[in-house]
Amino acid sequence: MIDSEKLVEVARAELAFLWRDLEAAIRAAVDGVWSARCEAVVERIKMLTPVVGPTPWRQVPLILVETRLYQEIHAAIGIEAEVKAWQIAEEQALMEAMRGA
Repeated sequence: MIDSEKLVEVARAELAFLWRDLEAAIRAAVDGVWSARCEAVVERIKMLTPVVGPTPWRQVPLILVETRLYQEIHAAIGIEAEVKAWQIAEEQALMEAMRGA
């Protein structure tokens, strides 16, 4: 018998990894912006997100939230994933404080 709770847990973890894979693909792109690999990762994110829901934005590389790519990918599949500017600013400040510590 398939353990559906475990399956959802694994799918959510995979989705979080896909967001990190997207950041790595962007960094590896020839122009540093986009590539076929980026597109392939986005398609996997778009397939999995409706099944398990959006990955919480704090589990996504901050650059993808700052550039609104996280929000745009969700909007493209009709899923609300808005992040307020003040939330991003708070997260940036926290990361800066951690780097300085």
